[in-house]
Amino acid sequence: MSRDSFFCITVVFALLAVPIRSAIAQETGTVTGTASRAAEGDVLGSVSVTVAGTGQTTVTGTDGKYTLRRVPAGPQTIVFRWLGYRPSEVQVVVEPGATVTADAALEAVAVSLGEIVVEGASRAPERITEAPAAISVVPEQVLQSTAVTGQAPLALGTVPGVDVTQSGVNDFNVNARGFNSSLNRRVLVLQDGRDLAIAFLGAQEWNGLTQSLQDLGRVEMVRGPGSALYGANAFSGVVNITTPTAREILGNRLTVAGGELESFRADGRHASVFADGRLGFRLNGGYNRSDTYSRSRTERDGTSLQEEYAPATDEPVPLTVEARPLEGQSANAAGEVTGDRDPLVNIYGAGRLDYYLDNGSVVSLDGGAARVENEIFVTGIGRVQVSKAMKPYLRAAWAADRFNVFGFWNSRTSLDPQFSLTSGLPLEERSDIFHLEGQSNWNFQEERGRVVFGASARNTNVNTSGTLMNLVNDDRSDNLYSAYGQVEYRIVPEVRLVGAARFDEGDLIESQFSPKAAVVYSPTEDHSFRLSVNQAFQTPNYSEFFLQVPVATPTQAPRTLEGGVEQYYQAIRASLPPSALAGLSITDNLPWNFSQFTPALALGNEDLDVEKV
Repeated sequence: MSRDSFFCITVVFALLAVPIRSAIAQETGTVTGTASRAAEGDVLGSVSVTVAGTGQTTVTGTDGKYTLRRVPAGPQTIVFRWLGYRPSEVQVVVEPGATVTADAALEAVAVSLGEIVVEGASRAPERITEAPAAISVVPEQVLQSTAVTGQAPLALGTVPGVDVTQSGVNDFNVNARGFNSSLNRRVLVLQDGRDLAIAFLGAQEWNGLTQSLQDLGRVEMVRGPGSALYGANAFSGVVNITTPTAREILGNRLTVAGGELESFRADGRHASVFADGRLGFRLNGGYNRSDTYSRSRTERDGTSLQEEYAPATDEPVPLTVEARPLEGQSANAAGEVTGDRDPLVNIYGAGRLDYYLDNGSVVSLDGGAARVENEIFVTGIGRVQVSKAMKPYLRAAWAADRFNVFGFWNSRTSLDPQFSLTSGLPLEERSDIFHLEGQSNWNFQEERGRVVFGASARNTNVNTSGTLMNLVNDDRSDNLYSAYGQVEYRIVPEVRLVGAARFDEGDLIESQFSPKAAVVYSPTEDHSFRLSVNQAFQTPNYSEFFLQVPVATPTQAPRTLEGGVEQYYQAIRASLPPSALAGLSITDNLPWNFSQFTPALALGNEDLDVEKV
């Protein structure tokens, strides 16, 4: 079966099984009210308010008020939920065309893990204590306190079992359950299903986020292999970010901050609903500027790095010489730098439009872009400085309780050349990722069991104009097709069995099958024991496959060696009689034919296989 046929069959199967219900016209009314604390009477913001059984939901504003429009007429149950408070239900009767009030006073209680709902472990909602994988939710207060820095990985660093390595102001590598390094890329990062990794390196540019951490919504960290549902590169874990809809963050927000490294940050957001609550939109934008920890390392005696790290370590530091200073600086013949470093700059913005259907599903269209300047990243060829790059994206989705269909386009373009500081050479990159995915889930046997399944197709285009890849392999387009599924069954109320598998096939990798099996035992609502077996894989990135780039000044050493060997053989031939040379292949004309200057290249390996765990 061809890959195209395989993908078409799996996508059709997935979408035909989606229980898409049309929005049937019916008489509706409006429900409004206020949520407050039972003891003090203070209003509560960010409380989730849901019409039971319909999927219609909103959140209270900072004044504690909410409005639910187009609620079906008749008796309805309004459910109020907020972490740290006991859920409250209010019964109302909705009259056609009328407005009814439902207020709730929530009682504070100790936080119960059983109240936390996550989606990252099974790609469907479930209580965190019943998830078939170790999963944590980054607390909202951590996101709020970290937002002023704009450094999302610092929030992830608070999660147990997660290690964060920082190589620059915005150059981070996140890993779970394993050794970390400045080149690690074993954690898949998704925002609303959109892969945030750049195509060429397969890693994240964290300064390229288009939203403030305050507006990221729910951030989940799934620890452990996750390829059975998420495919390639969910090797050590998955970061699953779910941003809120417009009606979940109504209002305005403006943040202005500054601090060390002469940093300045401004960020704003507006969200509102219109058309009788059927449409909602969100707009945000921001600007960030700061100095950098990084320093030029151009001194010709190689001591720049030693001087840079002398205050931080007593361990030996190797001699290092880079050919190019940081942007804004210049170097003399001895490599001594003058001038001020150009600041790191990040300008970003995004917008989202939501259409709320009567059946509770949401159709969304969002897009944005981030422009990053002067950031320094540690790569396999040494440090690279991104002079100016643009990262736009578009995403469309239709999400409901039982299905989710979405597609996205990610792009990255070097507006100005980025430079290898080691060689001083300019590097170009233009990449585009097109992704389409459909997913569905349903329950069976009176909700004792659940099935989650889906399929996806991805096309990746990379062009480095010969600066990072050989022209034979450059300007390429590669496809990847996937299908996955998970079956869960509760054999008794306390025990749940989980089995999952995924099949991936693409132009760059052999067919991959990733299975998973788990048993979850939950003796109480707040305690669970898990036993799981997983298999995951990581694909080589384009750099590891096809890299061809100079990493040092061309050298005469190979030609000098060839000439020396030829002279040595010539001297031997001249000093020995012909009879002594009989049968010996000693020649003073070697076939190596090195040029006068031989380039020092970093090379990829097209024969690399996936890494498995």
